[in-house]
Amino acid sequence: MVHHFSPIKYDDKGHIRDSVFSILRNAILDKKLEPGQRLVERNIAEQLGVSRTPVREAINKLVSERLVTHIPRKGVMVSGFTKADIVEILVIRTSLETLICSIAATKIKPRELKRLEVLAKQISDEHVKGNLKKSNQLNDKFHEIIYRTAESPRVYSFLNTLHEYITKFTQVAYSRPGRSEEVWVEHNAIIDALRRHDSSEAEAVAKRHAENSSQAFLDMAFRDKGY
Repeated sequence: MVHHFSPIKYDDKGHIRDSVFSILRNAILDKKLEPGQRLVERNIAEQLGVSRTPVREAINKLVSERLVTHIPRKGVMVSGFTKADIVEILVIRTSLETLICSIAATKIKPRELKRLEVLAKQISDEHVKGNLKKSNQLNDKFHEIIYRTAESPRVYSFLNTLHEYITKFTQVAYSRPGRSEEVWVEHNAIIDALRRHDSSEAEAVAKRHAENSSQAFLDMAFRDKGY
């Protein structure tokens, strides 16, 4: 089935290229655009209500992420997203989050710790209610505080390029039975290490949290060979 895109809202047009890129990448990750499907620049531009330039730029970024491929005489084709791709991203994510949490431990302030405590409780509460979308949004905020606290713009930039992947993977991971209780314990362990400004412990608990999240995702995503 051919996927049709809805026009970009005017409020989103301040960053058209980024919006187009995000829309196309999410469509690939959500399998609305399937492997082997051809991306026609003109058609996508017309559907989104934008010029062809931001679509071309977005497609070039997708090529760099190996989500689409230029094939001679055929055009741009969706490459798909393999298990190897996912595992590679999860490994990179674990390394970066481990590093940035270790750095944050040396710089975090009481007001940031308090905010993390509030968010950890809110995440747990939303899990109990079964509101996985809301808990995932709060989870993004939890980790964003740690990222910014580290004041390491390059590491932050690397993590930001993986943001949409991490968000989608986390949504799936949260659906595994018992994962919500694990997250509550792991988040509090991270907060405790940060409160004590213990970089080594922050590194260890952040690594454990990321690895557990990755495993929960893999358990759910490949349970029915969804990827």
